[in-house]
Amino acid sequence: MTPDFFHFFRYLLGWLAAIYCTVVTLQSGWGWYVWLAGSDKRMTILRRYVILHALRLRFMAFWGDVIICILLMTAFIILWWMHSLIG
Repeated sequence: MTPDFFHFFRYLLGWLAAIYCTVVTLQSGWGWYVWLAGSDKRMTILRRYVILHALRLRFMAFWGDVIICILLMTAFIILWWMHSLIG
């Protein structure tokens, strides 16, 4: 039985993408935290402004994006299921 390089490539690519996304997200979050952690008066006002707008966000404003994410996830699950049937 020969090794299936497609499975190896798929798992490797999945791991690399997950690690990359995690590192980029953590770096971005840390950068925001350091930037907003300033103690001068302008940073305090900016921090309150950002927190206020984050609290004002409503889930209803993002229904279009949520529907697109659900559809893409459904397509991914169907493709994954079909691949398991073929392989």
